[in-house]
Amino acid sequence: MSMIIRPYTPSDKPACIAAFKSNMPGFFAPAELPDFEEWLRKQDARYTSPQKNNNEQYYVATLEEQVIGCGGYYIDTAKQEASMTWGLITHALHKQGYGKQLFLYRVHVIQSICPLCRIRLDTTQHSYLFFGKLGFVVTCIIKDSYGPGLDRYDMELKA
Repeated sequence: MSMIIRPYTPSDKPACIAAFKSNMPGFFAPAELPDFEEWLRKQDARYTSPQKNNNEQYYVATLEEQVIGCGGYYIDTAKQEASMTWGLITHALHKQGYGKQLFLYRVHVIQSICPLCRIRLDTTQHSYLFFGKLGFVVTCIIKDSYGPGLDRYDMELKA
Protein backbone atom coordinates (compact mmCIF):
# COMPACT_ATOMS: atom_id res chain seq x y z
CA MET A 1 0.00 0.00 0.00
CA SER A 2 1.21 3.45 -0.85
CA MET A 3 0.89 6.19 1.71
CA ILE A 4 -0.28 9.62 0.55
CA ILE A 5 0.67 12.80 2.40
CA ARG A 6 -1.60 15.80 1.97
CA PRO A 7 -2.45 19.02 3.82
CA TYR A 8 -4.68 18.70 6.88
CA THR A 9 -8.32 19.76 6.59
CA PRO A 10 -10.82 20.27 9.44
CA SER A 11 -12.59 17.02 8.47
CA ASP A 12 -9.38 15.15 9.44
CA LYS A 13 -9.64 16.19 13.09
CA PRO A 14 -11.48 13.08 14.42
CA ALA A 15 -9.00 10.71 12.75
CA CYS A 16 -6.01 12.72 14.03
CA ILE A 17 -7.42 12.60 17.56
CA ALA A 18 -8.02 8.84 17.26
CA ALA A 19 -4.41 8.35 16.08
CA PHE A 20 -3.18 10.45 19.01
CA LYS A 21 -5.26 8.43 21.50
CA SER A 22 -3.85 5.18 20.07
CA ASN A 23 -0.43 6.38 21.23
CA MET A 24 -1.51 7.10 24.82
CA PRO A 25 -0.06 6.58 27.36
CA GLY A 26 3.12 5.13 25.85
CA PHE A 27 4.07 8.03 23.58
CA PHE A 28 1.76 10.83 24.75
CA ALA A 29 0.49 11.55 28.24
CA PRO A 30 -3.30 11.75 28.55
CA ALA A 31 -2.86 15.30 29.88
CA GLU A 32 -1.49 16.28 26.43
CA LEU A 33 -4.73 15.43 24.62
CA PRO A 34 -6.46 18.78 25.37
CA ASP A 35 -3.35 20.60 24.09
CA PHE A 36 -3.44 18.61 20.86
CA GLU A 37 -7.18 19.21 20.42
CA GLU A 38 -6.70 22.95 20.97
CA TRP A 39 -3.82 22.98 18.52
CA LEU A 40 -6.03 21.28 15.91
CA ARG A 41 -8.71 23.94 16.49
CA LYS A 42 -6.10 26.54 15.60
CA GLN A 43 -5.22 24.57 12.47
CA ASP A 44 -8.92 24.60 11.54
CA ALA A 45 -8.87 28.41 11.80
CA ARG A 46 -5.71 28.58 9.67
CA TYR A 47 -7.38 26.38 7.06
CA THR A 48 -10.29 28.77 6.65
CA SER A 49 -8.10 31.90 6.72
CA PRO A 50 -7.66 33.66 3.37
CA GLN A 51 -3.97 34.23 4.20
CA LYS A 52 -1.80 31.19 3.60
CA ASN A 53 1.65 30.91 5.15
CA ASN A 54 4.22 28.41 3.86
CA ASN A 55 6.15 28.81 7.09
CA GLU A 56 3.56 26.71 8.90
CA GLN A 57 1.88 23.58 7.62
CA TYR A 58 0.18 20.48 9.00
CA TYR A 59 -0.24 17.27 7.03
CA VAL A 60 -2.06 13.98 7.28
CA ALA A 61 -0.78 10.63 6.11
CA THR A 62 -3.37 8.37 4.51
CA LEU A 63 -3.62 4.75 3.42
CA GLU A 64 -6.54 3.94 1.14
CA GLU A 65 -8.02 7.36 2.01
CA GLN A 66 -7.94 6.61 5.77
CA VAL A 67 -5.93 8.98 7.96
CA ILE A 68 -3.19 6.99 9.73
CA GLY A 69 -1.11 9.86 11.08
CA CYS A 70 -0.33 13.53 11.05
CA GLY A 71 2.50 15.98 11.55
CA GLY A 72 3.62 19.45 10.67
CA TYR A 73 6.21 22.14 11.07
CA TYR A 74 6.67 25.80 11.86
CA ILE A 75 9.53 27.87 10.40
CA ASP A 76 10.93 31.05 11.94
CA THR A 77 12.98 32.38 9.02
CA ALA A 78 14.35 35.29 11.08
CA LYS A 79 15.96 32.79 13.48
CA GLN A 80 16.75 30.26 10.71
CA GLU A 81 14.97 27.68 12.83
CA ALA A 82 12.19 25.16 12.20
CA SER A 83 10.20 23.15 14.72
CA MET A 84 8.40 19.90 14.08
CA THR A 85 4.82 19.89 15.36
CA TRP A 86 2.69 17.01 16.68
CA GLY A 87 3.98 14.18 14.50
CA LEU A 88 2.48 10.73 14.99
CA ILE A 89 1.31 7.55 13.29
CA THR A 90 -1.49 5.28 14.55
CA HIS A 91 0.13 2.93 17.06
CA ALA A 92 -0.89 -0.25 15.25
CA LEU A 93 1.11 0.90 12.21
CA HIS A 94 4.38 1.72 14.00
CA LYS A 95 7.61 0.17 12.65
CA GLN A 96 6.32 -0.09 9.08
CA GLY A 97 8.07 2.97 7.66
CA TYR A 98 5.08 5.30 7.62
CA GLY A 99 6.38 7.54 10.40
CA LYS A 100 9.77 7.81 8.72
CA GLN A 101 8.18 8.68 5.39
CA LEU A 102 5.99 11.40 6.93
CA PHE A 103 8.91 12.77 8.92
CA LEU A 104 11.32 12.90 5.97
CA TYR A 105 8.63 14.56 3.84
CA ARG A 106 8.38 17.37 6.40
CA VAL A 107 12.18 17.72 6.60
CA HIS A 108 12.34 17.99 2.81
CA VAL A 109 9.66 20.70 2.71
CA ILE A 110 11.40 22.66 5.47
CA GLN A 111 14.75 22.44 3.70
CA SER A 112 13.20 23.58 0.41
CA ILE A 113 11.77 26.69 2.12
CA CYS A 114 14.66 27.41 4.47
CA PRO A 115 17.83 25.54 3.41
CA LEU A 116 19.91 26.91 6.29
CA CYS A 117 17.34 26.31 9.00
CA ARG A 118 18.23 24.33 12.08
CA ILE A 119 15.40 21.80 12.65
CA ARG A 120 14.26 21.11 16.21
CA LEU A 121 11.85 18.71 17.83
CA ASP A 122 10.94 17.35 21.20
CA THR A 123 10.00 13.75 21.89
CA THR A 124 10.08 11.10 24.61
CA GLN A 125 12.57 8.46 25.62
CA HIS A 126 10.43 6.02 23.63
CA SER A 127 11.02 7.79 20.30
CA TYR A 128 14.35 9.58 20.49
CA LEU A 129 16.30 6.67 18.97
CA PHE A 130 14.07 6.85 15.87
CA PHE A 131 15.05 10.49 15.36
CA GLY A 132 18.68 9.76 16.23
CA LYS A 133 18.84 7.33 13.30
CA LEU A 134 17.72 10.23 11.08
CA GLY A 135 20.60 12.45 12.17
CA PHE A 136 19.11 14.29 15.14
CA VAL A 137 21.14 14.76 18.31
CA VAL A 138 19.86 15.18 21.86
CA THR A 139 20.40 18.69 23.21
CA CYS A 140 18.50 18.42 26.50
CA ILE A 141 16.60 15.86 28.60
CA ILE A 142 13.91 16.86 31.12
CA LYS A 143 12.71 14.04 33.36
CA ASP A 144 8.91 13.58 33.61
CA SER A 145 8.34 16.73 31.52
CA TYR A 146 5.25 15.38 29.74
CA GLY A 147 4.00 13.48 32.78
CA PRO A 148 5.13 10.72 35.12
CA GLY A 149 7.41 8.37 33.21
CA LEU A 150 7.49 10.49 30.02
CA ASP A 151 10.76 12.36 29.76
CA ARG A 152 11.23 15.14 27.22
CA TYR A 153 14.15 14.83 24.80
CA ASP A 154 14.94 18.01 22.88
CA MET A 155 16.72 17.19 19.62
CA GLU A 156 18.21 19.09 16.73
CA LEU A 157 19.33 18.54 13.15
CA LYS A 158 21.72 21.24 12.01
CA ALA A 159 21.59 22.48 8.42
